[in-house]
Amino acid sequence: MAGAVINVDSVIGDGCIINTGASVDHDCILGDGVHICPGTHLGGSVKVGEGSWIGIGSAVRHGVRIGRYVTVGAGAAVVSDLPDGVTVVGVPAKPLCMKA
Repeated sequence: MAGAVINVDSVIGDGCIINTGASVDHDCILGDGVHICPGTHLGGSVKVGEGSWIGIGSAVRHGVRIGRYVTVGAGAAVVSDLPDGVTVVGVPAKPLCMKA
């Protein structure tokens, strides 16, 4: 998309979306079907698992691994690895807790 930047030695899986104004820094690996929303920034050597959604305006620290089918909320700051299937929000990003 317009204004997106993908830097050297990054690997982008099939069906990925790198949306408007997003940046994917050096040596990142995105699994199939990953969506990088507008204004999101991935530091170098970030790995994002298949089917994950990285929310608008979020940032991911260098070297972080994000599991498969993870949802990162808008504006979140991901500073540590995330396991498969979680939804995280906030600064720093923490798992979303649902009240019954």
